[in-house]
Amino acid sequence: MRSRVSWAVGGAFLSFAYVAVVGFLTLRMIGVRGGAVLGFDNSLVAITTPRPGVLESLGTTVVSCVALLVLIFAARRRPLADQLALRLSFAALTLLQIAVSSIVQIRTHSLVRGPDDELTSWWGGWLLKVGINPAAHLTLAVSIFLVVTTTLVLRAQRHTGAAGPSSDGHARSVSWRT
Repeated sequence: MRSRVSWAVGGAFLSFAYVAVVGFLTLRMIGVRGGAVLGFDNSLVAITTPRPGVLESLGTTVVSCVALLVLIFAARRRPLADQLALRLSFAALTLLQIAVSSIVQIRTHSLVRGPDDELTSWWGGWLLKVGINPAAHLTLAVSIFLVVTTTLVLRAQRHTGAAGPSSDGHARSVSWRT
């Protein structure tokens, strides 16, 4: 039980870190496309020639891939319940953060808020912008898929009585019939 809680906390930490980094990179991408250089606190530091934001986009792709690789491989030698705890906490908290971001944007009727707005400083701005990043939505969808497949495998194992690897170390086959 303690192990599952640890894996769930790890999934929550991964979710918060993922959303913060993707939101940070999304704000940077919006800034460079408009010719703005933003500081770490999201304040305008300088004005430059607009760029397409390729490095920021690439960074978002790399961070999303790393998050998914952690979800797939971090707990692969652990019981399925631990894998489910990691994946479910990541998916649930990421969904919550993206939903909050989207609701705030809908309620304010603006996808891009001005630099003087209190919601754009520090992590508030990062959370606000993660909802408009398609990579975050795709990562969320894949994490939900991982939760569903892990749940189905766990259910199938409980149904057939398989509890993990056999005595010779090989995985037991699992019936998918329910």
